[in-house]
Amino acid sequence: MPLFGPPNIAQLEAKRDIQGLIKALAYKDAGVKIAAADALGPLGDPMAVEPLAALVKDEDAGVRRAAVRALSARGGVRVVEPLIAALDDHDPGVRSVAAQAVYRRMMTDPDQDARRETATALGRIKAADAVDSLLRAMTDPDETVRVASVRSLASIGDVAAVGPLIVMLAHEQYRAKTSGRSSLAVERAAGQALDVLCDENAVDALQAALDHDDAEVRELAIKRLARIDSPMVAEMLEAHLDDQDPIIRRSAARGLAEVGWKPPSDGTGAHYWAALREWRRCAECGPAAIPLLVAAFPRAQALERSEIQTALVSLAWEPTESDATAASYWAAQGNWDKCVEIGAPAVEVLDAIVKGATTWRERVAAAAALEALGEDRPAPFARIDLVRHALSVLDGDGTDDEKRHALTAFLAEEHQFEPSGHQRLDWCQCGYPSTRILKNGTRELITDLLGFEQDGSDEPAYFCPSCDARRTAAAD
Repeated sequence: MPLFGPPNIAQLEAKRDIQGLIKALAYKDAGVKIAAADALGPLGDPMAVEPLAALVKDEDAGVRRAAVRALSARGGVRVVEPLIAALDDHDPGVRSVAAQAVYRRMMTDPDQDARRETATALGRIKAADAVDSLLRAMTDPDETVRVASVRSLASIGDVAAVGPLIVMLAHEQYRAKTSGRSSLAVERAAGQALDVLCDENAVDALQAALDHDDAEVRELAIKRLARIDSPMVAEMLEAHLDDQDPIIRRSAARGLAEVGWKPPSDGTGAHYWAALREWRRCAECGPAAIPLLVAAFPRAQALERSEIQTALVSLAWEPTESDATAASYWAAQGNWDKCVEIGAPAVEVLDAIVKGATTWRERVAAAAALEALGEDRPAPFARIDLVRHALSVLDGDGTDDEKRHALTAFLAEEHQFEPSGHQRLDWCQCGYPSTRILKNGTRELITDLLGFEQDGSDEPAYFCPSCDARRTAAAD
């Protein structure tokens, strides 16, 4: 009968005898080693890490499983490598325990360094089973863990990561635009991972991203699709030429251009050119372009509106409804009588022109149309009646001297200056009256004859309604 029996693991555990339990790990009996490892796990003593890591290579599968369980209970950076190594064990039971330890325990370890090192190691061994865990880690509160997870997903090469990576990249770019606070490291890593993953195998994943509610996600998906040399890409991009978001439409059109797609002269082509805001080319696609041109017209800026109008005229289109679009169209053509005929739907359009048209003559005409509709708008004119009369004289027949004589008589009648008081008029270079000169030589703007608008200062800025020149009291 031997003098010494096997170590009493229960007794050692009760005494929390770490050294005794570590010695028990070297006992020849597998059952003892398993019991010792199971006892050491909950104690979490750092001295046990190296002895337990050595058991991950033990010849007995049960011992290896116990070592993996103990190491995962301990956690921390030092257990990452032995647990990762156990993922490649030839015994399926060991691999299963190791997978649970790595994917469930280490990827949520309280130690951010352990989480980062685990994510990095999974990428190094290209662990295909780790994709789901790494995708979850992309939302980790620690930036370095997020970056490591993204890089590992790129190393593994599973296109299941494409959609989440696009969402992540869109989120970071949105944060940068709206708050100026984003993770440049995460953004760069996500972009590089997409560079690796977005090949022909990723087409389906990108198609799914195109159905995302977020327009920025759809835009990124389209841009990534456009880089893939595949016959499927053009058809997918084509389908988004009529997306509700103009940014998506434009991105789809640009993507089609990048893949060498040639637009046909039909409705699809019209959508393509409309997305690029090439209105003349859009009109060349025929009547199918009309709804697109009409829809774009009210929202366009003045110069672009002129291009759209030209395109509509080339298609022999005229408004059939008395609505705001029709008012915008006729105003762009300078047909103010048509605006008056439209009535109430034209008021908002005319108001916008009065407040912000590029030329003051347009503002005068719009203000006159509003007056004809019984919608007087004094601003930006104190006396629109005087302005209109002065312009009609200036634009009428006669020599420059005859026009000045007529304007002088008119303004005297309207008490805009007092010739009997030895006051004189001064004129804009275009011939429009702008300033009165008093007997003592002081100059005063004839504000009733000018247009004015606030420019951020306490006093309004005044402009000649004939030639748009800015006027000052000291003007020549």
